[in-house]
Amino acid sequence: MHRSLLVAAAGSKRPRTAASSLAAARRAFQSAAHVENKLRLQVKEADEEGAALHDSTISNKEYLQHSKNERPIWTALRGRALLNEPALNKGAGFTPEERDTFGLTGLLPHEVHSLDQQCKRAYSQLQERPSALAKYTFLSSLRDQNIILFYALCLRHLNELLPVIYTPTVGEAIQKYSTIWRRPDGLFLSYAHRHKMREMMMQAKRPKDVDLIIVTDSEGILGIGDQGVGGILIAQGKANLYTLGAGIDPSRILSVVLDVGTDNSALLNDPLYLGLRRKRVRGAEYDKFVDRFCELVREEYPQALLHFEDFGVSNASKILTTYRNKQSVFNDDMQGTAAVVLAALLSAVKVTKSELKDQRIVVFGFGTAGYGIADGIRNALMLEAGLSSEEVRKIFWCVDRPGLLTTEHSPTLRPGQEHFIRNASEVSSWERDAEGRISLLEVVKQAKPTILIGCSTMSGAFDEEVVREMAKHVERPIVFPLSNPTKLAEADPADINEWTNGLALMATGSPFPPVKTPRGKEHKIAEANNGLLYPGLGLGVIVSRASFLTEKMITAGVAALAKMAPALDDPDESLLPPLSDLRHVSVKVATAVANAAKEEGVSQIKRDDPFSQDEVRAAQWDPVYRPLELVDRH
Repeated sequence: MHRSLLVAAAGSKRPRTAASSLAAARRAFQSAAHVENKLRLQVKEADEEGAALHDSTISNKEYLQHSKNERPIWTALRGRALLNEPALNKGAGFTPEERDTFGLTGLLPHEVHSLDQQCKRAYSQLQERPSALAKYTFLSSLRDQNIILFYALCLRHLNELLPVIYTPTVGEAIQKYSTIWRRPDGLFLSYAHRHKMREMMMQAKRPKDVDLIIVTDSEGILGIGDQGVGGILIAQGKANLYTLGAGIDPSRILSVVLDVGTDNSALLNDPLYLGLRRKRVRGAEYDKFVDRFCELVREEYPQALLHFEDFGVSNASKILTTYRNKQSVFNDDMQGTAAVVLAALLSAVKVTKSELKDQRIVVFGFGTAGYGIADGIRNALMLEAGLSSEEVRKIFWCVDRPGLLTTEHSPTLRPGQEHFIRNASEVSSWERDAEGRISLLEVVKQAKPTILIGCSTMSGAFDEEVVREMAKHVERPIVFPLSNPTKLAEADPADINEWTNGLALMATGSPFPPVKTPRGKEHKIAEANNGLLYPGLGLGVIVSRASFLTEKMITAGVAALAKMAPALDDPDESLLPPLSDLRHVSVKVATAVANAAKEEGVSQIKRDDPFSQDEVRAAQWDPVYRPLELVDRH
């Protein structure tokens, strides 16, 4: 039976109810409401005492307290069928009344445990796993059994578990996907079955059940390159962050891998490999395949945000450019990284009491991430500061493998990079190395940048000479060594802090510990984690039912994030809010994005009044047990 006939959210016309279950269902509702009230009291008491609930890293627990979580869910499932439905299974959390009503008595141990007790037990079991990958597989299994418990556990220990359920552990899991595979999750669109694409998509999810589609072709996964069908795990990892960070209903997210083969010889020679065993489809056939997929999303899922993830360098920009004006699309590698870095930069320039348009910016490493960051800054300066394309170009110095990029490199540039190159004639007197390249150090000496951004994956590239040279010419250097993982960062923040006498404003791509300033204070390093922004962007698109994700919507989300920087109140604090505040952050970002969509006329909800934070909060899915009510399936 189709899932829509088995699960229904309260609020619509009441379905025909089994008479024998009505009294028990009401008792279950009252019992669940009692539990929720008890939880509220626990939260209130903990807050009044200035303590967190148990060992949670969540600073805001309003998701436990919303009235929407008291509405019952209707289902016709009973017995083991209910226990095997991860979206409804509560395990030991089923109340006595629910156990009687749904035929669960005898199928569960006697004691009823709260969600908090279950999280404690699951966390204890998790701690017994010997490695990050073992923890990842444990959590994946937990999600397959009980979705609410999985998300509740992760949200309680977000800082600790984010590296497990996402980067870097998911990279290891992807590489071993065909070895550790247990059960399918997501949609696998193989090039071999390209003529059945519509049918496959309809089997996976009905259009009205989808708010968000996350798709990858697995060519550029997390710095480990082409991983074939295993890329489905990166889409699922992003989906988890959308739910944890913004409260997007996991049942309304579709994770997709476009399996067009792989050029990874290790996978092609692996007898256990689960994907399409052929070299990657490229050129016109690849473009046609992607176009057909995007076309079907436009036709069948017109309200869904389409999130592109980890496409190869040669395709990422082209795909975004092609489809951003046709439907609501987002590329996290190009737009997400740029947006969160831009938020950190806006915070930094406010601390220095200057403006972004007055900066001199050096970008070291001008691949997908470096170009995306520069392009995001460019768009913001043109939209918000009114600068022309030429005026923006004069702010940037971009350094890549050939050294400083100038007009002499024009034939080798990718589309869009031409907006950031310097005229060769203006740097003709600059010193060059034996291979004719203008080095990073020479650029810093000549350009005297106020901002230095690293996306090169070259560990140690921001060495003492480079950083001290920069500090000669600016009082508060803004230095962002963004390459990750940690071992690939252009510099250690502790070294940058020392070389600038504690005056540098920093953000990194991976977590680093705080550093001590000469003033004896502890300076917290901002982590430019995309997860701080893109969940809120997605929620804003969904709440407003935006037909496009525009640059002004992204800029509105960036501005909202920048306003929450702790450094604005204390310069020794972080330039970005902590991940532990993610749900709170996402509500503010989503509200700004939704209102920008309304102002630009791309919201499909016609209204005069602005979207409110309360309205956005009410749209979030929360990992709490709602009461269940039995309905007659006939």
